[in-house]
Amino acid sequence: MSAIVKWLMAGFAGLVVATPAAAESWSRFSSSDRTVYLVDLDALTPVEGVVTTRLARVPAQGPATDLSRETEEVMVRCSDGQSRSGASVTYDASGAETDRYSEDTPWEATPNGGVYGAIKSFACDNMRPESKSWPTIQAFIEDGRGK
Repeated sequence: MSAIVKWLMAGFAGLVVATPAAAESWSRFSSSDRTVYLVDLDALTPVEGVVTTRLARVPAQGPATDLSRETEEVMVRCSDGQSRSGASVTYDASGAETDRYSEDTPWEATPNGGVYGAIKSFACDNMRPESKSWPTIQAFIEDGRGK
């Protein structure tokens, strides 16, 4: 192998290792007897008028070893108060992905209350949940599910 190729490969490997993973900051914002709702605050960045973030639904009860959950991509267009769902991912108790699907739902008016209304407030009104944040959903679960 030529010296130039080795140098390029070493440089490329260094770039791959040095690239940081996307930051996450999961915050609990709602719950019921069965489900805790979290939002990834680090993803609340507008791009071309659309704010895209991730919503997580985590069982409210269970051992710290049960990592089952569902995440959903939620897109909000603040200019007209509309939102839609994107990709959803389901994870089993071990934390392994079991299903992934994309709904690509049409843009619809976002209700003021409920889970999607809260996401709209986070995206458009710069409101934030008044709760602790966790770097991963697994950390949230291991920390007692926010209790």
